[in-house]
Amino acid sequence: MRIIIKYILINGKEHKARTAVMLLSILISSTLLFVSFSLASSYESAQEKMARGMSGSATVSIHAPGESDSLKIEDIPVLPLISAKVGMLKESCFYHENGYYETVDLIAADLSQLDEINKPRLLDGRELKDFSGRKIILPDRFTLKYGIKKGDKITLQIGGNPVCFEVAEIAAYDTVFLRKTRGATALLPLSTLSGLFNRTDGYNEILIKPAKGVSTADLINGLESVLPDGRFQVSEIINETQIKADARQKSMPFFLISFFSLTISVFIIYSSYKVITLDRLPVIGTFRSIGATQKAVTRILLLESLLYGSIGGLFGIPVGMAVLKLILHGMGKSLPQGIEIPVVITPFSIIASFTTAFAISLLSAWIPVCRASRLPIKEVVLGTVEEPSPPRHLIIGSGSILFLISIFVPKLVPENMLNLAGGFSLSGLIAATILIIPLLTNLVSIGLEWVYGLLSHNIGRLAARNMRDNKNITQNITLLFISISAVIAISVVGDFVNTYISDVFKGAELQGFADGQMTPEFVDQVKNIDGVHKVLPLFVYKNELHGNGVLFSRLEATDNLEWYNSMLALHYTKPLMEEQAVSAFAANRSILLSESCLKRTGLTVGDTLTLSNGSAAASYVITGSFKSRATDVEAVIPCSYAAIDFGMKNYGFLAYTATDPDGVMIQIRDLFGNTQNWSRTVKEFNEDAHSTVGAFLKPMHSLTYFILLLAAIGVINNLLINYMQKRRTIAMYHSIGLSIRQNRRMTVIESFSCGMLGAAISIFVSYMEIRTIFIVAGPKITMEPALSARTFLMAGASGILITLSGSVIPIIKSRQMKIIEEIKF
Repeated sequence: MRIIIKYILINGKEHKARTAVMLLSILISSTLLFVSFSLASSYESAQEKMARGMSGSATVSIHAPGESDSLKIEDIPVLPLISAKVGMLKESCFYHENGYYETVDLIAADLSQLDEINKPRLLDGRELKDFSGRKIILPDRFTLKYGIKKGDKITLQIGGNPVCFEVAEIAAYDTVFLRKTRGATALLPLSTLSGLFNRTDGYNEILIKPAKGVSTADLINGLESVLPDGRFQVSEIINETQIKADARQKSMPFFLISFFSLTISVFIIYSSYKVITLDRLPVIGTFRSIGATQKAVTRILLLESLLYGSIGGLFGIPVGMAVLKLILHGMGKSLPQGIEIPVVITPFSIIASFTTAFAISLLSAWIPVCRASRLPIKEVVLGTVEEPSPPRHLIIGSGSILFLISIFVPKLVPENMLNLAGGFSLSGLIAATILIIPLLTNLVSIGLEWVYGLLSHNIGRLAARNMRDNKNITQNITLLFISISAVIAISVVGDFVNTYISDVFKGAELQGFADGQMTPEFVDQVKNIDGVHKVLPLFVYKNELHGNGVLFSRLEATDNLEWYNSMLALHYTKPLMEEQAVSAFAANRSILLSESCLKRTGLTVGDTLTLSNGSAAASYVITGSFKSRATDVEAVIPCSYAAIDFGMKNYGFLAYTATDPDGVMIQIRDLFGNTQNWSRTVKEFNEDAHSTVGAFLKPMHSLTYFILLLAAIGVINNLLINYMQKRRTIAMYHSIGLSIRQNRRMTVIESFSCGMLGAAISIFVSYMEIRTIFIVAGPKITMEPALSARTFLMAGASGILITLSGSVIPIIKSRQMKIIEEIKF
């Protein structure tokens, strides 16, 4: 065993460049996979932190319907399910500076109770002491924005009156100060806030932290069983399942990058081991001739690949940690919430990354190693081994058929099989292109030989001719094709996701919206605000109404379907359906269902369903179906019938258009006062969504450079192998008068041609891949991707640049060539 290990180490030293290439490819693949797994965990942690906001470790919230400050901490009985509870008093005010109004939510609580659930963290790291009177604690994000320091005086507009506070401390923008919307949260002493608003000793909300091992659902059930019916409203603060799903969605592009990097690594290791086994045929023949079995030879060669996999995997993990910290460092500053994304490293990410690196090294080397170990001893010793290859026409025919099938399959399968068909199509396009590349290279080289003959005479002809039947060149083109098409596809999909998520109101007429309980008088006040053009109030039913036994997650009612269509950019399934729906809404009990809801319920347009809230029921006719990016509503009914059938009086949502949407929004927030609401202009919403999604996807664009780096490593490896195999031919050319300058020129032309062909193939195939991706996603989206020629051309240019840069190494080596020795060799 010691002799075998020594033999492996000596081979590694003798072929330093090849060893370095394989180690680097495994290291980068391991690093990217580790980063992908860790980013998913880090994003999930940050997503949970953003969703929790000021609630901290509490998972359940208790409100008193209709009474803003009637809750008392004593109302909640002591239960083994409860770990901690805190009463929160909340009020709203405004901060005014230089004509700009910013909403400030004032909160107060018993600090000893608050510390158990979400302890405020002061910037100076000290404990909060002597906090009473007209003092206030502000988050650092707010103080930095307005240049406020500890000890300064700050004036807030409370109920239309200016109230002055002393800034007692400045806290970090997390814990109770973290929020999901614009504005700021400030902490006041409980007695001060109660006195300013003439409150009793009651609270607006009580937050409950579950005991260890108690789920949120169990805690809610336990509280509902002991609290009086109707007096308390118990609700879950966050949807943990949705948080995990959102985190997975944001981290999915990184796994796509890992997939492509693993594919390139497999290709590099496989091609390298094909060369390694050919170089070592004399050694293999010697081993076999002195009694070594096929299994023994296979074990020796595979042991070397396992060594590469182990070293690359082990070093890939610390490198991945460094890359992860670099990616997440300062990323929180790009988020509108301003929180830092924690670096979360799980044992699974470490084990999975190392195991994958180990596996790809072993499996990639398996085929060439087994093939070499099975060769007859006589052929190996005499050097008469010829690698059999299938008929060329069979390869080309198979590749062409597979390419055509991969294009058309997603267009022909039913919708419930689109995901499977999409995966087959993407894999098929890559596999088919790899099969076709050798023939395409030969055809292009014939054309280039004629073109270069006119431009560069014999040097150009030689460069083009060198591409023909050259496996190293075809492998370079394949590497470039895989890497560049991956970069293009990932960039286009990433940009589309950013646009799609951050511009959900594209095409919608509304300029602002308010989500909260609103009386008809409130809506009338909004309509009377100067500059308001349209106001669309909606009744909202969240998980309240059933249709034929199926619960609707959100059902809305409107008195103006035409405004509803334009405000929320509804896209009807059929062209004439909108006109029919508007007509039916004016006269009958009609209902519109979203396309996804229609499929979920198994209903069709024209069916009659019975809507029920448990105490009342009415029959409605389905008059149309739609999809919209601006709303997640499942059903829409007329306001008049909603009021009659289900007794709804207050509106739950309002959309508007105005000359000055921002100015109107300030007044709407003022009208809400202390009432809980979520009110935004479309501009505010889009800016926050764009910065949030862009911040999450920014690392994805950074990691695409690793794919190009991996491709560059593979290209350099193949160019080096190509030089080693052609060095005797190059020496012959030199001996009959080829100058170093002419050889350099020939190498550059050859590399440029290789890069240009790889770029052209990758641009075409990536376009087909993108079409497949959006055919699969088509039923779930309502907009077409905007393809930029710049993205395709820049990626193609990077491929040409990679091959030109890689050609430097064979050029340098050819300058150092000793002609006589190479010819003798």
